[in-house]
Amino acid sequence: MDNSIPHLKHPEKLCYPQDAITRKDVLDYYLAVSGPLLRFCRSRPLTQIRYPDGIESKGFFQKNPPSGAPAWLETWPVEGTRYIMLQDQRTIAYAIGLGGLEFHISPLRYPDAVHPDLAWVDLDPMPPFGFDEAVKLARLTLTALDAIGMRALIKTTGKRGIHLFMPILPGPTPHELFLALKGLGMELRRVRPELVTLERAKAKRHGVYFDFGQSAAGHTLAAPYSLRAAPGAPVSCPIAPEELPHIRPTDFTLRTVPLRLRAGRDAWAAGIAAQDPAPLLRLAALASHG
Repeated sequence: MDNSIPHLKHPEKLCYPQDAITRKDVLDYYLAVSGPLLRFCRSRPLTQIRYPDGIESKGFFQKNPPSGAPAWLETWPVEGTRYIMLQDQRTIAYAIGLGGLEFHISPLRYPDAVHPDLAWVDLDPMPPFGFDEAVKLARLTLTALDAIGMRALIKTTGKRGIHLFMPILPGPTPHELFLALKGLGMELRRVRPELVTLERAKAKRHGVYFDFGQSAAGHTLAAPYSLRAAPGAPVSCPIAPEELPHIRPTDFTLRTVPLRLRAGRDAWAAGIAAQDPAPLLRLAALASHG
């Protein structure tokens, strides 16, 4: 553990009142998962969602460091915002001391503020569809990516959906990735129209929303191993492809995920080398047809 971790303010405060989970419990969780969390998130702009009075009170997004931030805090100015970067355990502890609960990351990595090194999609099932249908679309998407020679990292969202992260060589702009992933979604919808929706308006969606829009500039997604602000303290947890048919979102919580890691089950430990995005970018041509 980093000996320079700052003193935690109000460790007894309840963050998840229904589960009797305190701010100290939240910090202990994040320190327990800090190895894989920092390995993936270090040098990326951080957006935290703060719940100073727990999840039953209104939370708010924080990008710029607040006034009085310590001099050691590493930041990165991107398009007018000075983002905190989640570099080490003391930054984690500082964020938790502010009431930080959820960590969301950008697909950018310092020092390139223009070209993402991640392409990603959010598979969000629309009721009455649920997690089982998100799994079906995740497996269909992985098959489609495999057909063009690309791979993706998989994680639960911590809610009812699934995130797919594709490490890529920097080069495409966010808009180019937006069009490429829209093209991929259109092809998936052609194959399974009853399962896949691309409708931006919630009232028109059905099945599982293939949210390609998350690759647009300025968007973020929950970091791997981030807690989510919901009863039970769910976690957005990395999983292996072979786990998809056997898991439920409720399997991954503040209490269970550290045990999973201690058992050697860090699904993203091997990672995926940065991939040539060209095969994905070729799908952008499909986006012009709808």
